[in-house]
This record gives sequence, C-alpha cells and structure tokens, in this order.
Amino acid sequence: MISVIVPTHNEELFLQHCLDSVTAVSIDRQIIIVDGGSRDRTLNIARKYTEQVISLEGVNLAEQLNRGASAAEGEILLFLHADSQPTPGSLEQLEHLSPNLIGGAFTMQLEGKKLFYRLLSMGGNLYCRLTGTYFGDRGIFVRKPVFEKMGGFSQLPIMADVEFSRRMRTYGKTALLKGPIISSSRKFDEEGAFHTLYLILYALLAYRFGMEPGVIKRKYYHRE
Repeated sequence: MISVIVPTHNEELFLQHCLDSVTAVSIDRQIIIVDGGSRDRTLNIARKYTEQVISLEGVNLAEQLNRGASAAEGEILLFLHADSQPTPGSLEQLEHLSPNLIGGAFTMQLEGKKLFYRLLSMGGNLYCRLTGTYFGDRGIFVRKPVFEKMGGFSQLPIMADVEFSRRMRTYGKTALLKGPIISSSRKFDEEGAFHTLYLILYALLAYRFGMEPGVIKRKYYHRE
C-alpha cells in the first residue's frame, strides 16, 4: 500500500484537483490529509475523499508531515503538496519500486505553457537528478521503515524537504523517477517569475552556507 500524505492550509482552490489525480490512479492507496488550521473549504473537500483527516493548529509543515506519517499504514510514504497533481503512470511506479531504492521523488513540471516555466522545470529536474536533493513539490517518497529510522522531518521553519532528502541519501540509494508531477505556478504568477527564481536560489544558497532557517523563511515569504 502507498500512503499519500497531503499537508493543507487554505487549499480549497487546489485540493480537489490534487485528490482527483490521486484517486484516478489504480494503486492500493491510503490518503491522509493533515490540515494546519484552514479557514476556507479545505476540510470539507478533504472529507469527500478520505476519513483520515487530521486537523492541527499552530504547527509547521514538518510537523504536519510527521503527524501524517504516524497515521500511515502503507509500506511507502508519499508526501504530496496540495497544489500538485501526479500525471498518469507516475505513482504506479511506487508499487514496483526497485528493492535497492529507499526513496526519492519525481520529475516536476510547472503548470502553464510559458517557455520560461518549461526551462525552469527542466533545470530544476537536472539539479535534483545530479545532486539527489529533492523539493517537496516533486512528491518526495520513502519506505516507512527508513522514515522511522530517520526520525522523520526535522522541525525546521523552512527547507525541511531539502534537509530530509539530503539526510535520506545517507540511509541508502534514492532516485528521481519519471513523472512529471504538475506543480502550481501560483507563486511565480503572483510574485513574478524572475523574482521567485531569485528567492529559491537565495534560500538554497543561504541554507547551504548555514544561515538560520527562520531568517531564510522571513526573506522567502517577505516577512522581514
């Protein structure tokens, strides 16, 4: 069984599309929604797809993911963003995952037809493939026993996905599987493509050189 863990917070515009894409896949699956205090219709939408809805208040993303994993019954955990949609054929790979792989992620494609988005998706996929560093919008997956050995996601205010994927490599072989996962381009659309790219590169480099994650988060989300 594959346990699909979806963290949410005010995702009424995207969640249905995400869950429709998951339920359209012919795999043995468990869907777990972990909500972080939504004030819109997110919980109502979630309950149409699964009885396993965990509602939390005042927690960060890492805690949402860890709480979802604690309720998971599957052999493989898939952490999927609410504004992401797996394409046909992607998730089925997890049912036939090579025994020498402990985890990984999928290639990602930003939604929309802009050439810049296609180039950015290709560049990001190449970076992930070469470095073994995976971002949450690519659908990070891991075998549950490995997740438990790792102690789950670290309680970081930002970059928990990057830290997790890098730490996962120390437990065994990981891989970037063929997707793509279609990811929302809303941040690029709302804040400008080049400005958002700058923020992503800033966050990666700042974290790489040891800047305090709380400072990175304030910069990334304009809360300085």
